[in-house]
Amino acid sequence: MGEAATSGPIEPLWFLLLFAVGWLVISGLLARVGGWASLATQFRSVEPASGERFRFVSGSMGKGTFPVSYGGCLFFVVSQRGFELSVLFPFRFQSPSLFIPWSQVESVGERRLMFVRYIVIRLRNQWPLISVRGPAGRRIREVYESLPPKRVL
Repeated sequence: MGEAATSGPIEPLWFLLLFAVGWLVISGLLARVGGWASLATQFRSVEPASGERFRFVSGSMGKGTFPVSYGGCLFFVVSQRGFELSVLFPFRFQSPSLFIPWSQVESVGERRLMFVRYIVIRLRNQWPLISVRGPAGRRIREVYESLPPKRVL
């Protein structure tokens, strides 16, 4: 008898390889669907920002009924120049750190879903909305509202 092909469980090395490729594909797809990759073309951070730091923040990015949700894996740095936004390392593929200057923020408002309040940031000439919950969102709103009013030309 010849050797028969056996159909057993997938070998660990192949599983790890397929898992890693799947993780990168899904992370890249979420970065595009949510708009992070789009914002990175204009707002990619070139150096670490200084300011008030917020770690493990929950929020979302995108537009419409189903934005991409980032539960407890966002990092913010808020300063008088703007705010830096980054995501936890395992989800960073196609989602580099962003720095959004206040001059590019069109509005910062508060919304409520059931008992959860969150801040919604709308950027000038950009389609994704950025939603932020908790102390980071409140601080972004405070700093934005403390800025001098913008003049419309």
